[in-house]
Amino acid sequence: MATTQAKQQNKRSSGIDAIDLQSILGARITFEKEDGSPFADGYSIRGEENVLAEYIQAGASESDPRFDRYVELLDRRERLAQMQSEHQERRGADPLVPISDAQAIDDLGMLIDDGVDQMTIHTIEALRMFYGRAREPGSKVNPIIGGRRIAASLRNLWLLTGNNNPYADWALVRYERGLQEVQEHLRGAIQQCEERMQQQRKLGLNYTVAASSNPVNVNLGFKSPYGYDISTLIVQYDYFVRLQKTLNRKSLQSDSQMRESLSIASRAILKVFYDTARFSRWLSRSEMADLNRADWIGTDVQARKRIEFAMEVFGPVPAVIYKVEVAPSHSRRRYSLTDAERTVLQQVGAQLEAEEQAQRLAEADASTDAPAEPTSSTESA
Repeated sequence: MATTQAKQQNKRSSGIDAIDLQSILGARITFEKEDGSPFADGYSIRGEENVLAEYIQAGASESDPRFDRYVELLDRRERLAQMQSEHQERRGADPLVPISDAQAIDDLGMLIDDGVDQMTIHTIEALRMFYGRAREPGSKVNPIIGGRRIAASLRNLWLLTGNNNPYADWALVRYERGLQEVQEHLRGAIQQCEERMQQQRKLGLNYTVAASSNPVNVNLGFKSPYGYDISTLIVQYDYFVRLQKTLNRKSLQSDSQMRESLSIASRAILKVFYDTARFSRWLSRSEMADLNRADWIGTDVQARKRIEFAMEVFGPVPAVIYKVEVAPSHSRRRYSLTDAERTVLQQVGAQLEAEEQAQRLAEADASTDAPAEPTSSTESA
């Protein structure tokens, strides 16, 4: 002990100060912490950068007491970069998974249809409903839109949702609700037909549903989820037509009853088709391609023109659509909204709701102020 003290005394006397390692090794560095830190001790790189910002800007002097914190910050940055690099090499897999195994994710192929999707159609009515009818050359008769073209229109609207286009969302919601109503009608009509045939079976008459001697298999291969909605509708309509014709052939309903049932169903389907095609046609125009929810804020001239054009053609977009309180079943719109984007949605949505309320009140006042319709007694007088 005396010898050690003598050596240190000799160093001091010779002008060489001994390094006080105990003061360094025994000291603990204080640092900022944060929830969700990648480090077990909660170290916050961002917090330390804020605390040391002025010190670093001034040159990070080694003689400053904060120098140790600065060195620790550099070390943590390197450690975080290494952790991120390893995470990337593992492709985000659990650390227990070898890197060579985890990188097999890069070789995994995309999902494809293992075969050809088809639908089988028995009736000319359903086939026409799917294929549509083009304008005959030299004729002035308007063409009839079909399910195949509507599937393309739906894909276009689906792609437009990726641009955060509220009118594309609205068009798809309208289509979905219209489709639901049509399918409910078809299911109800199909059930009635099947019940009538069941009644005949109770009497001893076993009738089969008419089917084509050579049904057509149609390849599908749609490029959006909505295309398969159309195929479901078409085969449902096809079965409905088969049942109607079966009842007619078995004298369970008259020719006029069959024609009326077929006409009601086809008109309902075409109404949904044409409404969807109208949205797709106008929203696909070059001057409308960039329409999105951000157009409702700011002072951009082109944005205002897009909104004015959309309102002139379709009317104001419903507030529940704009605020994404009601959304289509399938969308390419990104769902990770920032706080600022959510605030804008609520602000503009509230404005649209106020305008809708004012419109309803104005319509109610107009109906109240309108003169009463003349009754039969006043007309005779």
